[in-house]
Amino acid sequence: MENFHYILEKENLTRESKIIENILKDNHPITNLNNKKGLLFSNAILTKFIENEAKHSSHNLTKKEKRSIRTFSSGEQKKALLKYLLQQNPDFLILESPFESLDRNSVKELKEKLINLSKEITLIQIISRKEEILPVITHYFEIENDNINTIIPIDNYSFTDDVFTFNFNIPKPITFYKNIPNQLISLQNVNVSYDENHILNNINWTITKNEFWQLIGPNGSGKSTILSMIYGNNIKAFGQEVYLFGKKKGSGESIWEIKEKIGYFNPSMLELFKRNTTVKEMVISGFFDSIGLYKTPSILKEKLAIEWLKLLDLESESKELFQNLSNVNQRLVLIARAMIKHPPLLILDEPLINLDDKSTAIIIALINKINQESNTAIIFVSHKSIKNLQPNSIYKLIPSQKGSIGKIIKSN
Repeated sequence: MENFHYILEKENLTRESKIIENILKDNHPITNLNNKKGLLFSNAILTKFIENEAKHSSHNLTKKEKRSIRTFSSGEQKKALLKYLLQQNPDFLILESPFESLDRNSVKELKEKLINLSKEITLIQIISRKEEILPVITHYFEIENDNINTIIPIDNYSFTDDVFTFNFNIPKPITFYKNIPNQLISLQNVNVSYDENHILNNINWTITKNEFWQLIGPNGSGKSTILSMIYGNNIKAFGQEVYLFGKKKGSGESIWEIKEKIGYFNPSMLELFKRNTTVKEMVISGFFDSIGLYKTPSILKEKLAIEWLKLLDLESESKELFQNLSNVNQRLVLIARAMIKHPPLLILDEPLINLDDKSTAIIIALINKINQESNTAIIFVSHKSIKNLQPNSIYKLIPSQKGSIGKIIKSN
């Protein structure tokens, strides 16, 4: 008897959606899953195990291991969670964005495991992107009023590529930097290791004004290490040939003097902004590099913030609370916050994580536009290539036993 396997799109679920909960509680119209036991495979479930391990020293996922689940790579963590769930002998699994945060090899390995698993149990996959869909999927759920309305064969489901454009130009800067050299960042023969763990091996990479770089590499290849040497306070950068805006790191310039020349965004920043800050105040706070707005801005700064919100089609949301925005709109606002001073360098660290196809297209369109209409150099960090992104060059980290080596690839 053929197993049926299902998908539903994450963007069709509201924040308050109880569809997953209802399926697990046997409150659903999926007749072949009536009175069946289901479990959820998701980042949220994995996070709960990690938190319990930290709080209560419970090692449910790593009973036979001698190290914490926190020390595992993203791929290893998901492998351990899947193994644990299967030990509970479920009849079906709900897979919520199972490939998020994984590099190409980890995605391939997990896909193979799930395809083999599909011969034994039913899979329900919640997807954010078309490329994630497992080839074993037979049907999709059509959602209406936060309920499963109909179940339709996958052959009848049409996917469209999302293309997005902005109607206004990038606002002009009112902040101007002095004495910025053409060579913004230079790493020369940089090596990093922690005890016996080699991270970077003889890295040579130079970033000059107006360039658009994509930094790629699998999980654990050293992308975060490189960023911490540029933007953070990684002590491994001191004593090496690391030059930031014309000065060798550790030669007297403080970390704050470096950061004021760099705009930075990482989705984890969303956890920092829990205060009752309006959308306009959030954009303006980029002038002061603050979490929230504690200074009275000039009329000119307020005007520029509104121009950015107009570009993002969020002008009508200017007085709304930032935390009430959708996921993608929060990211747009924080990228505008990072760009409002038109810094010499903009670092975007995995900005597309946990976004669906439509939201991904919006963020990519904004990044390409910033590249085309400003003089800010960009470093876009990801663990894989990104469709429709338009970098000038790619710096690829390739793992080896002696640490990752770097390779420059010219983008088409």
